[in-house]
Amino acid sequence: MKRNRGFTLIEVIVVIAILGILAATAIPLYTIYRQRTYGSEAVVMVKQIINAEIAYYLENDTFYPPNLGDIIQIFNNDPPNKQEITNTKNALKIVIPVRHNLDFEIRRSPDITDVDAVWVRVGSARGAFALFSDGSTSIAGSVNIDGKILP
Repeated sequence: MKRNRGFTLIEVIVVIAILGILAATAIPLYTIYRQRTYGSEAVVMVKQIINAEIAYYLENDTFYPPNLGDIIQIFNNDPPNKQEITNTKNALKIVIPVRHNLDFEIRRSPDITDVDAVWVRVGSARGAFALFSDGSTSIAGSVNIDGKILP
């Protein structure tokens, strides 16, 4: 008797079921992995920008941007040669990553005690996804002229 080579329908269905179970497990894990990665990057960038602002203040006796009320917004889909990115890179001597699904905001304004300060906020692109396990989509920090760093 001639033996057929190939797979039976039951073998194919079992393989498809196994792949479905693996996919159902992998997709939520991938989402958590992405959340942790972008959340970690956001925390690091807030710290780097605040440290760069402190160094800028020590050199220039003012924060960047230099005028009260100025706001610098850098979005994840901005071109790398955008003027605000170039100006920030030259002033603070740090690289603001673009195309990383994160939006950046640097705001010069008084803090809650009316002391001159700079505020930094890094969030997921357009608030599209949570960066942290509590569901928050952004992280912020500030530093004032007294050297107080607030989370």
